[in-house]
Amino acid sequence: MKKLVRAAGAAFVLAAAFAAAPAFADEMKAQAEEGAEETVLKSGTWTKASFRSSGTWSIVERGGERYVVLDADFRTRRAPDLKIFLSPNAAGSLTGDNATDGAFRVAELSSNRGAQSYKLPADIDLADFQSIIIHCEAYSKLWSTATLA
Repeated sequence: MKKLVRAAGAAFVLAAAFAAAPAFADEMKAQAEEGAEETVLKSGTWTKASFRSSGTWSIVERGGERYVVLDADFRTRRAPDLKIFLSPNAAGSLTGDNATDGAFRVAELSSNRGAQSYKLPADIDLADFQSIIIHCEAYSKLWSTATLA
């Protein structure tokens, strides 16, 4: 009976190791990308529109690809449907109603706090955009803005 229990335990450990292998490979790839040389293209802090967001953001180039990065100090109020956009309009001219007009949707926020990174498509020309925004699409609420400097 003890041999059967040990064999079952060993099989479980091996199955768990094989199941974790893709996640481990993804983690290793992410760590390798983090170790790649990084160039900051744009950066700044958030300005309150409807709700306060704090922390720093940047657009970086790493390994030949560009990312919108929210640093570990990022915090904002929790809400449904919060997304990050690049807007062709100046931050000061944006409202909840016009925030996404002509804007490029970067991603849905994965969390309302902490470090996050979102890959930008290669064909996005940053010169076409004046601001980066957090917007609640479900309620057309402009959350926070920042000028692309």
